[in-house]
Parts: sequence; C-alpha cells; structure tokens
Amino acid sequence: MDNSKRLAGSERRAQRRLKTAIPIRVRGVDAWGREFEESTETLQVSRRGLSFLTERELKPPATVTVVIPGRGPSHPGEGPTDFLSTAAVVRVLKEAELYRVSLRFIGATLTTYSAETTR
Repeated sequence: MDNSKRLAGSERRAQRRLKTAIPIRVRGVDAWGREFEESTETLQVSRRGLSFLTERELKPPATVTVVIPGRGPSHPGEGPTDFLSTAAVVRVLKEAELYRVSLRFIGATLTTYSAETTR
C-alpha cells in the first residue's frame, strides 16, 4: 500500500489514535474456542477502541472484555475506577509471531481521550 492510500485512510478516522502503552486486561475466547485472560499493553488508544499485541489468534467479529485499570469514572473519596467494556474485534494483522488486534468498544467510550474531534 502506498503512502497516499495510508494517509487517506487515516484522514477518514473519526477519532485520533494515540500511540501509548497502557496496561490492560483482556478476556474472551480465541479463534479455536479456548477461553483466555491475559494482561498486556496497548499500542494505540482512542475514545472508541484500542489495539494491542497478543500470541492468541482472534477473529472478527468476536467480542472480548477489556479492563483498563484506573481509567474509569472517578467517585468522590474513592478516586478513579477501572474502565470496563465489551469490545468487538474489528481487525487482526499477523506481525511475526504475534497478532496485532484492533478493538472497538461496544457502547462505552474512554473519556480520558475526549480531545479528539468527531465528524
């Protein structure tokens, strides 16, 4: 894919993606029907989704549960809670021995990253 096509694709995105390593927990069922739960880090994050690397093969449109510790709403006297969301697997790319998985949150948005513009 040439750079002009790559640029055109990124210009269509409604949310800006931030390259950042945030600890997450992901739980679901892999492409082979095996349940899993793992701790990892994000590669990119937006209000409506994230991407991460994993050894597990996942297939769209599978759903997983994502927990981002300390990134949920704050409660008086308690501080921030964990962000918890169901997410759909929207893209999986094989990168060497790992899979780069892109998720879209279902219903929830990550308010920590609310500075993006929407169209």
